[in-house]
Amino acid sequence: MKRPPSSRRSSANVTRGLAATAACAVVGASAFALPAAAQAAPGPTEHTDLGVTGAAVYEHLEVFSDLALQYADEGYRAYNSPGYEAAAEYVEEVLEGTGAFETERQYFTVEGESNGAIDFTVAGEEVPAFHVSYGEGTDEPIVDAPLSITSDEAGIGCSPDDYADVPAGSILLVQRGECPFYDKAFNGTQAGAAAVVIYNNEADPDAGFSGTLGERIEGGAATIGVTRGVGEELAAAVTAAAEAEETVLGSLTVEKEFTETETFNVLASTTAGDPDEVIVAGAHLDGVDEGPGVNDNASGSAALLALAEQIAAYEYAPDRQVRLAFWGAEEIGLLGSYHYVEDLTANDPAELERIQAYLNYDMIGSDNFVVSVYDADESTYPAPVPIPEGSVELEQIYTDYFDSVDQPWVDSEFSGRSDYQAFILAGIPSGGLFSGADGVKTEEEAELFGGTPGVQHDTNYHTINDTLENVNQESLDIFAPAIGYSTHVLAWDLVEPTEPTEPTPDPTEVPTTEPTDDPTTAPTDDPTTEPGPGGAPQDPGAQDPSLPTTGADMLPLAATALLLIVMGALIAASSKARYRQN
Repeated sequence: MKRPPSSRRSSANVTRGLAATAACAVVGASAFALPAAAQAAPGPTEHTDLGVTGAAVYEHLEVFSDLALQYADEGYRAYNSPGYEAAAEYVEEVLEGTGAFETERQYFTVEGESNGAIDFTVAGEEVPAFHVSYGEGTDEPIVDAPLSITSDEAGIGCSPDDYADVPAGSILLVQRGECPFYDKAFNGTQAGAAAVVIYNNEADPDAGFSGTLGERIEGGAATIGVTRGVGEELAAAVTAAAEAEETVLGSLTVEKEFTETETFNVLASTTAGDPDEVIVAGAHLDGVDEGPGVNDNASGSAALLALAEQIAAYEYAPDRQVRLAFWGAEEIGLLGSYHYVEDLTANDPAELERIQAYLNYDMIGSDNFVVSVYDADESTYPAPVPIPEGSVELEQIYTDYFDSVDQPWVDSEFSGRSDYQAFILAGIPSGGLFSGADGVKTEEEAELFGGTPGVQHDTNYHTINDTLENVNQESLDIFAPAIGYSTHVLAWDLVEPTEPTEPTPDPTEVPTTEPTDDPTTAPTDDPTTEPGPGGAPQDPGAQDPSLPTTGADMLPLAATALLLIVMGALIAASSKARYRQN
């Protein structure tokens, strides 16, 4: 388990503190004449949103939008497209232009796929079907194979025991839900099924199917998806046939070719801050090839760029190193963030231990938005994934901020459905913000945030209409400062404010040189004959017993010496003239 960020100050701030001390030493001889309030504190005295604004995020979004549209015929900003390369170059240009970050590309290989036709028939009738990412195709057509189902009552097949009665060589039907697609395909393969058909669980029985196994099961069962309506109809037919001791037969051909493509993450770390304590904020830079992907997720990437600019402009360097991660290949299985964590786990576990927290920003400009925070404390949703220690505290940073500015918020399931999944599986405290995707806005959410109840939070999710025009500026304005604030809380330590003090009074009175009309005080040529101590006449050459005579007594005079010099040559000359006259 990770520890929460410690209060240890960074070496960069120690260096800055020493520099400030040295500067004070240079001017210290005259600093006593300046008000103490003019002396700056060595660091921030309160947390700030760093000045990150929705307007700044929008400016970067305009560039991402232009680039995606420029490469519309080549996959927009998909992980392996020229649009992705152009977006990455823009990110690197902005980051390097701040002068506060060092950037690098982390390359990795993606197993891609080229999908062809699916020919699925049952009892001679054509059945519409969908490809599943990383699902295997068929080497040879499957002809007249029996259809089968799992033995569990719900038909979701999350336990290997649910596949005990699956006939070898069959086309297996299994419902979506509760466990990853990979587990269903793997269990079906282990049971000897020739193909696995996953049917949807959406409320709409005709809703299309999209999903990924995350990685291939080479040589495994061919895997496709169908709608909930089709799947339930086929499963019912199999059950009825079994009761009648009959068999439902189907045939299947899945055309698919797998490829290997090199892509990359863009990583940027502040040059200041303790590298032994790292705060990582991430957003995926790639989009789907169906549309420009401006909200999903150019919005999160643009927010990181706006954050980087404000970190660079801030008057204090961070105490902890801030690392911004622009992930590649998220849309095809969270591959960039998984590669980053797995690479550190295998090759540099000490660096993984240095990561104090991970903050994820995936979609912050949904048109029918909600202001939601990952629900690490499970106050609304039970989490289907492990929650690392420290994640609840990250959630509270966001919620405390929203409460402080009277901004309503709601919980979002801590599901691992984005790039924080790899981090939470590695035990790293994680949190993040989300404006909504394919979830449907409730009446209560509409009362809090406006918008339309009964409609998706992002009505353009994964479509050609995910454009700049459909990004909600109000949503950006809400999320941008929260991103800045959470970064400041985690990466900067606060210092006690410097209390202003009154200047030390001068222990000696400086003689005046202003003329006076008082004849008793006007200068004369007569010697001073006023009695000294004990009534004796004052000897002009004698030491005034009221003046200091010892080294200790002379210390206050050392402090006033420069002040007397600064008063100017005229004052000094006048004082010497009076001394001669006396």
